[in-house]
Amino acid sequence: MKYFERTDLSSSRRPVLQSNESLIIQQGNVGLYERKSKIDDYQDGVCYLTSHRIIYVDSAQPAERAVELSLCNVKEAESYGGFLRASPKIILHLENTVTSPVRKSLPQLAVSTWVCPICSFANARTLEKCQLCGVKRSDDIANNSTSSPTTPTTTASQKENNDGVSCGACTFINHPSMVQCEMCGTDLSSGVAPSPTVSTPSLSESFTAIHVDDDAHIRLAFRHGGQSGFLSKLKGALDAKAWDKPIESPVERPSTSKTRGVGISAIQDRIEKNSAEASETMTDAFQDLDRLMAKATEMVTLAESISQKINKDTNNTDGNLSTLRTYLLNLGISDPVTRGSAGSIYHQELARELAEFLSKILNEQDSMKSLTDLYCIFNRVRGVALISPEDLYKAAQQFEELKLPFRLRKFPSGLLVVQSQYMDDDRAARRILQHVKQQGGHITALRLAEIENLALALATEQLLITEQKGLICRDEGPSGLTYYENLFLL
Repeated sequence: MKYFERTDLSSSRRPVLQSNESLIIQQGNVGLYERKSKIDDYQDGVCYLTSHRIIYVDSAQPAERAVELSLCNVKEAESYGGFLRASPKIILHLENTVTSPVRKSLPQLAVSTWVCPICSFANARTLEKCQLCGVKRSDDIANNSTSSPTTPTTTASQKENNDGVSCGACTFINHPSMVQCEMCGTDLSSGVAPSPTVSTPSLSESFTAIHVDDDAHIRLAFRHGGQSGFLSKLKGALDAKAWDKPIESPVERPSTSKTRGVGISAIQDRIEKNSAEASETMTDAFQDLDRLMAKATEMVTLAESISQKINKDTNNTDGNLSTLRTYLLNLGISDPVTRGSAGSIYHQELARELAEFLSKILNEQDSMKSLTDLYCIFNRVRGVALISPEDLYKAAQQFEELKLPFRLRKFPSGLLVVQSQYMDDDRAARRILQHVKQQGGHITALRLAEIENLALALATEQLLITEQKGLICRDEGPSGLTYYENLFLL
């Protein structure tokens, strides 16, 4: 494949979105063409359109056949209506020079961070200022963080030899160790003109140039419809050019004319200021529902950043952190799947989104959630993009077909639950027996529901499973049904 690059997928086989990237629409049963030739093994998959990329994920082998094309490489998009047995297609005309991310082909050359010389904080390479102390990144750090250490560039305007480095502005021969020209002060590293045959890095991401023919184009074949809606969204994304917009901090406030301090005290003041701004954002957002909806995207972005910081601290088991994780989880999903964006593959994409959500709340292999509880929790995190019970049920039925790590289970009583595909009744029964021993040799369904944070009906089913395994026995008395450790089968 000449024009596509491999892409990263999540555990539920959905694309991993970048910063400031949003999902626009997805369509199933799509095939890929390079010019008029079919690409073998890439003829039946889901095509995702985001604000920055076109992503193809194969239906049969998503992990091995997932590729992407940056929208910045697309010059024009047009429609082909199809004829007789030919499927309707979208033709993507490419620029004469297609930029390909170096991190895909040469991962050892990618530089993801730059270190502040003042506070030694590792910042993302897209930031112009240090996130901790606010010191602006110098030009030499910018060049070091984006240039390739193994592919030096040599041009006619600047040439390094035994005598020195020639300035591109005044042609003065400088010592090889000089960063700026001794005569005119021109930055020697910035005077290098990019060669058309080598990589040209930028501040946001390193790219390599691939020269293509004037007639280079890619075709997307839509086997089961959806071409017109996809094309209209694609043209809107090409006009918006979201990839050219700078990445902004979600809680950033306009800078004031106050003189910036230096030293440790200034860094502490900045940390306190950022915490105060985040606290102010949360306070303002929860004043009323209208303002909460206006700040929804900002709140979800803030929650994701806090969650990433918490997940790095694996040794902290404080109960307050568990509560905080629960609150952050309830803040919502940034890009929920809807019928308008997913179309005919709505339930498949909803199942993938549900699997991603379950991977966050079902940490243990033998844990489960009733479908009614899951309906309430999942709708709460989706905000206004609510789903019906029927949609949730159909999405849960897709787990095994899509080879996701969860499955829908129905107990003899009719109770529907979602659990991990690695769920083992024997291990769950032994865990219930441990609870019985810890409670003095007996337990009730209500007490088990309190211990395991389960619905009462689900706790009852767990006790029945343990009873069928012969580990506990029941006693029906005036106070209700109580389960005891089975001492008859030792």
